[in-house]
Amino acid sequence: MMGSPPSEEGRLDSEGPQHEARLPDFYMGRYPVTNEEYGRFLKDNPKVEPPRYWADRQFNQSRQPMVDVSWEDAQRYASWAGLRLASETEWEYACRAGTSSRFYTGDTEKDLDQAGWYEKNSGNQTHPVREKAPNAWGLYDMHGNVWEWVEDDWPGRREAPSCRS
Repeated sequence: MMGSPPSEEGRLDSEGPQHEARLPDFYMGRYPVTNEEYGRFLKDNPKVEPPRYWADRQFNQSRQPMVDVSWEDAQRYASWAGLRLASETEWEYACRAGTSSRFYTGDTEKDLDQAGWYEKNSGNQTHPVREKAPNAWGLYDMHGNVWEWVEDDWPGRREAPSCRS
């Protein structure tokens, strides 16, 4: 199922109506692209401008997720790495990992604390990937820490819109 039920706490109107979606097989990285990985891309592509916070040590530790990358540069990175961005439907399916709860760890904020970094527990900064519990399919940081780009446009933006904190 894609989207969230009308009764879900924190639900946005744009997350409905909930509906069944069918997908072909696909692969997804186990965690968001890290600064270390993106740094290799920048080294191989000197004409690509580093992101605005690239020199800011608060956001650029090697195991932290990449931040402030444009959709176009995310596309360039994916192509360079022999990959592609996930569609919104693929991303939500992967995030939920077969669950029907608000978060893959349950429905409460306490459950979210197990799975992701968000406004109330992050100290307003990103954290190294893989510090919180993975979902049932071994994917990390699907809730919080950073927003991920997706391939398709979703009401005026291309970030992963669902399964977020």
